[in-house]
Amino acid sequence: MRVTFLTRYDGGLWFGGGEVQAEQTARALRNQGIEVEFFTPHTQEVGDLIHLFGAYEHFLPVVNYSRARSIPVVTSTIFYLKPARFRDRLKLWLKRREYRGSRKNRKSRFQTFFGADRLLPNSQTEADQVHALFGIDPAGMRVVPNGVDERFAHGDQEMFRQAFNLREEFVLNVGRIESRKNQKRLIQALKGTGMRLVIMGMPADPGYAEQCRALSEDQILFLPPVSHEDPLLASAYAACKVFALPSTLETPGLAALEAGVAGARLVTTPWGGGKEYFGAFARYPEPHSVESIREAILAAWDSEHDPEAQREHLLSRFSWQTVARKTAEVYGELLTQKEP
Repeated sequence: MRVTFLTRYDGGLWFGGGEVQAEQTARALRNQGIEVEFFTPHTQEVGDLIHLFGAYEHFLPVVNYSRARSIPVVTSTIFYLKPARFRDRLKLWLKRREYRGSRKNRKSRFQTFFGADRLLPNSQTEADQVHALFGIDPAGMRVVPNGVDERFAHGDQEMFRQAFNLREEFVLNVGRIESRKNQKRLIQALKGTGMRLVIMGMPADPGYAEQCRALSEDQILFLPPVSHEDPLLASAYAACKVFALPSTLETPGLAALEAGVAGARLVTTPWGGGKEYFGAFARYPEPHSVESIREAILAAWDSEHDPEAQREHLLSRFSWQTVARKTAEVYGELLTQKEP
């Protein structure tokens, strides 16, 4: 079986969860004997099936090409709206009915949802939103979770501590520095607590990053991003006492999964399906409330904690091997249906 993956064309500039999801899924599928290639402008033919990661207008020509040749299309939706915006969008779209079941609106990036033979949301919460907003039959969806690499269970915290001379306990945030990741409120939440905060990530929004730096005090350390494969990342997760990802939206955050496998206490957003992954192993503050974020981190900091139970919970359900197996099952189903 040969599969062609499509990711956003500028993903290398803004490397994040969607890109990690595609790369790690490809690696795990290859380990199961499936040939995976990534689409480029120089690609001259696609595989037995194409797999889209996200919804982007530049995917549409490839979707149309594939459908004209009866090549199955799978889409990992990577889609979620926070509750207030979801309610507003639902009212608007139900009124206009411009997306519900219509394949005529070629200007919409969500047209890729209608062009797919199967949609793979990362959670049931995401599947429910896609159904409500677009009217897509749940029978055409299969929930395939985001995954996590087992190597994050084996990080050496001393590598990170020695690299940055950090001896005290600290709160860690990993991700692009931008309003969605909510680092500004996180900084405000920890003011006056005496807690050390480490923020590791690329300033995706330079203006927002500057606002964050202007609020920072001596106990806040800003670090540049490191490669997802760099052992320093696993070491940072292992070293932190609390991992905080109070984003206004995640689907859910891969960084929280990685930190959870490393054994960190978790504080993450309630928006985006995270509760389906972390359950009682995390705290879920209201992302727009500085006080709520502060209370969640303080509670996590002082809480009893069973890192082994947390690690087992996450790895038994969300390893990339599990993701690849569920994904391969969908591929096989579609290719079997295609056979004469």
